[in-house]
Amino acid sequence: MQTNAIVSFSSLAGMAVARAMTYRTIVRVGILAALLVMALIITTQATVLADKGASAKPKARATPSTTTAQAPTNSVDQGAGERAEPEHAPTRAEEEAFIKESQNPIGNVAILPFQNNWNYAAGPSKTTVWNMNIQPVVPFMLSPKANLIERVITPVVNLTPLLQSQDCFALGITVSSPPCGAELGIGNIQLQTFYAPKTNPNGFIWGVGPMFSFPTVSKHLGTQQFGGGIDAVGLVMPGHWVTGMLVTQRWYIAGPSSAAENTLNQLQAQPFINFNFGKGWALSEAPLITANWNEPGNQKWTVPIGLQVGNTNTWLKLPMAYQLAYYGNIVRPQFAPYGLIRFNWAILWPVKRGY
Repeated sequence: MQTNAIVSFSSLAGMAVARAMTYRTIVRVGILAALLVMALIITTQATVLADKGASAKPKARATPSTTTAQAPTNSVDQGAGERAEPEHAPTRAEEEAFIKESQNPIGNVAILPFQNNWNYAAGPSKTTVWNMNIQPVVPFMLSPKANLIERVITPVVNLTPLLQSQDCFALGITVSSPPCGAELGIGNIQLQTFYAPKTNPNGFIWGVGPMFSFPTVSKHLGTQQFGGGIDAVGLVMPGHWVTGMLVTQRWYIAGPSSAAENTLNQLQAQPFINFNFGKGWALSEAPLITANWNEPGNQKWTVPIGLQVGNTNTWLKLPMAYQLAYYGNIVRPQFAPYGLIRFNWAILWPVKRGY
């Protein structure tokens, strides 16, 4: 009896610890999201206040004539000229320029996207794995000739069982942990930084900088290693088009030692093509191609192909973007998902610069 009581107490204690870890994960995600939203709001409000301060400066009054008195009608016209002109609604050209700028990864637009992915037919059991990437982008002005763009990627993952229960029992794996059990938590948070010099909007736009990944993962949802590397982006924006490529490469820096084949050495390349039809509608292609250099030849690459349609409009006077996409993996490692369905919702803040 005493032994059973000890076992029961240990099981309850383990469940309590697991539940506390889940709560801590949710709290961490909530705090991070709140801080990011606050940073975006502060950036936007500071821009608005600066614009109001500039517009509130008194205009120089016209020097009165010293020869003859002005007619009353002229006085009325002068007073009308001194009144502040009402703000005009954005023109169609300005709206289209803003939409194209929001498709530029290093543009003057702060973005808070919530990218939902349903990865189907994953693992031997062909299950569906949902994950959401919260990846805010905030540009900062370094000088009139250069910007610094910060991009944080926080993956929230709901991992469902990848193996059937009978296979788990045969392999001696407990059903309470992946790949036999479900788990909800966060993956490796990435910080991407881009130094972007001011360029001709009709020319080649580029940015480059360091990137880091952190061991912020729940137990089975990523690596405990600290990684770092380089990221770069280049694009052009002629006419209705926005097209280019974003590339990142990260390597192992620190963390738990492991065999060479288990250390971080991963490439991500995302070519993107956007064609804007007008009235906020766009047709796009932006597959995320990945390579794990530690895997053997036929297991290195994941290459998706697909299409996405999006719309950008204003709701409650706040620009928002919506995208619906499908991508199928034409090249994939064994047990990788066959493809994904994506719904992305993003809030947009235009960030005005002093140039």
